[in-house]
Amino acid sequence: MRVRTVLHILAVLLLLLGGVMGIPTLVALVDGAGDRAALGISMFVTLLAGAVLYLATRDGGGKRWLTHRDGYLATVLGWVFASVAGALPFFLFAHLGTVDPEWVAGRYAGMPLCDLPVEMRHPGREFCNVADAMFESVSGFTTTGASVIRVGLWDGLDAPTSGGRSALPRGLLLWRSVIQWLGGMGILVLAVTVLGLVGVGGMHLMKAEVPGPTKGKLSPHVADTARMLWQVYAVISAVQVVVLMAGGMDLFNAVCHTCTTMATGGFSTLTASAGAMSPFSQWVLVLFMFLAGANFALHWGVLARRKFGYHRDAEFKGYGLFVVVGTLLLVAILLGADVPWSIEETVRHSAFQLVSVLTTTGYATADFGLWPYSGQFLLLVLMFVGGCAGSTGGGVKVIRLQVALKAAARELLRIAQPRVVPTIRVGHEVIKDDKVFAILGVVALFVGTFVVSSVAMTVMGLDIVAATSSVAACIGNVGPGLGAVGPAQNFHFIPDPGKWLLMFNMIAGRLEIYTVLVLFSPSFWRR
Repeated sequence: MRVRTVLHILAVLLLLLGGVMGIPTLVALVDGAGDRAALGISMFVTLLAGAVLYLATRDGGGKRWLTHRDGYLATVLGWVFASVAGALPFFLFAHLGTVDPEWVAGRYAGMPLCDLPVEMRHPGREFCNVADAMFESVSGFTTTGASVIRVGLWDGLDAPTSGGRSALPRGLLLWRSVIQWLGGMGILVLAVTVLGLVGVGGMHLMKAEVPGPTKGKLSPHVADTARMLWQVYAVISAVQVVVLMAGGMDLFNAVCHTCTTMATGGFSTLTASAGAMSPFSQWVLVLFMFLAGANFALHWGVLARRKFGYHRDAEFKGYGLFVVVGTLLLVAILLGADVPWSIEETVRHSAFQLVSVLTTTGYATADFGLWPYSGQFLLLVLMFVGGCAGSTGGGVKVIRLQVALKAAARELLRIAQPRVVPTIRVGHEVIKDDKVFAILGVVALFVGTFVVSSVAMTVMGLDIVAATSSVAACIGNVGPGLGAVGPAQNFHFIPDPGKWLLMFNMIAGRLEIYTVLVLFSPSFWRR
């Protein structure tokens, strides 16, 4: 195993993160807010650690290729290193920041955040604990969107119904959004574009990190493929910023919500999430969440080659069917429950929540934890589905469910007609048996990890709804669950061991189980 090369990759990753951290640091300096020190120190520490590690692992040789084992190890460690770096601003802000007099006057003004009494629920105080700071960071990079920040902070000043801004400074809010944008397309996919310049082959990094069964490279060169994916990601993001601003949203909120929409992450700068937005902005988010949940290779075909291939892609058609049928079912359920909304509002809330959950974004325009149980169950099931392969969405992926269902149908046909040897097709593509077994293995591991983790969460004191939905929301990278972890709630109350378990589920779900679990296999470490 090429440990030196793996560490060299991690060094490049830390340098990239430290450089990007300069953007929210600049915003904090311009605002003169209390997060300046936290972001500035975090940027310096991350850059210093990256520079020292880079110099220590630089050997001046030629191209250094990775084995598949190196790729898996570098990928998992990359997400761990990124999460630690991402947690630094949250943790340091809690310990170095003070209460802004703009939010509360009197004896609490200027008090260190970690010294505040429990009843003064400032969001910065939530990060005094290492587990909480790490949870927010892991949730951000994996685009899960689950948060330890309690909704309705500063009772009477920033109630959830007001849609007011969070008590967190803008620099820290921007950092929460940026880490989701980076994690959406993949932090190591971004690093691959740089690694080609510093002499490291990136094929196994791409294979270990890109979500879903990859449908072929866009270019014979891995770095070119990574660059193309990031170009499409950046172009669509820029378009969303413009459209949101055209609808009346200010630049800061447009950028933050674009970062978390395109990443299918769901962090918001508003305490009421998307519920505080105008109907126009909510429909814009529905559109771009849908685009983010589709295979980005299809977007590349439209933007670069002027080839509209969506209608010929079997997975995309299945994805669209989930959206249309699911939305109609939710509309019917809500209308049957006699909700106090107009037809447009019912359709908008149904479409928004379904697309948000299906693409594992996690935004909310309403508390679907109060919807009829049939609607909640439908959303819970969709948490496992996710978007398309090659998208920023989490979950099992539509293509895997299509193959699994066709495999089940094939077995039924074999039992009924033993002489028939049917093949499995998705669209015009024949799926070979080895790929079928691999896909069924991923589905089985998703279910197995879900069951074991849910049992562990109940042992820690969570009720069955909160335990199962919190695990489903984290392993599917959705964010909000049901019950005590619903869209109007948070994950702060979960004991620290439970948070670490959910962090494991977030990373395992983002890297699609195999990449993480293979590191626990003794055979992986044998020569």
